[in-house]
Amino acid sequence: MIEPAVSADPAASVVVVRPAGSSLEVLMVRRRDRGFFGSLVVFPGGGVDAVDRTALAMEVVTGDAEDQAHRAAALRELAEETGLLVTDRGVGVAPDLRGEDLYRALRSEGTRLAGEFLVLVSRWVTPVGAPRRFDARFYLLAIDDPPEVRLDTSELVEHAWTTPEDALARYSRGEWPMILPTLAHLRWLARRSSPEDAVASARGADGRTLINPRVEPDGSLVRVYLPGEA
Repeated sequence: MIEPAVSADPAASVVVVRPAGSSLEVLMVRRRDRGFFGSLVVFPGGGVDAVDRTALAMEVVTGDAEDQAHRAAALRELAEETGLLVTDRGVGVAPDLRGEDLYRALRSEGTRLAGEFLVLVSRWVTPVGAPRRFDARFYLLAIDDPPEVRLDTSELVEHAWTTPEDALARYSRGEWPMILPTLAHLRWLARRSSPEDAVASARGADGRTLINPRVEPDGSLVRVYLPGEA
């Protein structure tokens, strides 16, 4: 009997970049040693929760209605995990609140999460046959002068602003364990000369870049291309 494919859970991650001299730096976080992504170095993000689909979330999050719940989840997770609050008033320090409480606080202040600041880079769907699958959207966020990161230590153990090249070097040395989507976006960023270049490259795509890695018979994956790559 053929087992039905595991459904893919919706998720969203934020690739946060800032200027660094003549190049750029990206924000990386390491997860605690538990759960499916335990100890991995990743971009901030998480699952699209039920609260991200509520009328309350839709009221306090701006952006494209087609993927507004994903943008809501991306900015909510960013605020919860790193303390970076991206609103229509700019980038500030998030209150120590989560989920519905965060959304309610924003509404009471007349503040909205700025979903339009996010640029969709890619959408990844885990191959059929995997024990757990995700339908994850990766958004680029360029910030000129972000406030100090405040980690949610219940989920994360460290963070770093680093160049894409240094992050890839740490992976190669075995210091930072990462998975394919993270590596692919870092390799893409390594080819970008500045945050502006990265934003232009992402906006130059169709905005619906779907990546569904195919597993070869030997267990390897086909080459993955992101916006602006050959």
